[in-house]
Amino acid sequence: MRKYEALIVLNMKGSATLDELTAAMTAELTNAGAKVTETKNVGLREFAYESKHLTRGQYMRFSFEAEPSVIRTIREALAIDERVHYQYYSVK
Repeated sequence: MRKYEALIVLNMKGSATLDELTAAMTAELTNAGAKVTETKNVGLREFAYESKHLTRGQYMRFSFEAEPSVIRTIREALAIDERVHYQYYSVK
């Protein structure tokens, strides 16, 4: 298993709270086969320009351990999730 870090920008235009969205993203990662070790709220930040009709997003950083094949599964699951505006993964 490798250590990864995910930066996920959440769309806060819905009725869900930050705690609910964080729990949902943690559940998505866990269901895909990752072991989440740390979750950090980086903050609500303004974008440099409007993107997909959004001017700001909630930045969250997730540290987790997983097999390399799990990253693709997570990307595909979150790509169709309307609560996720952007996602980026790096090896720690």
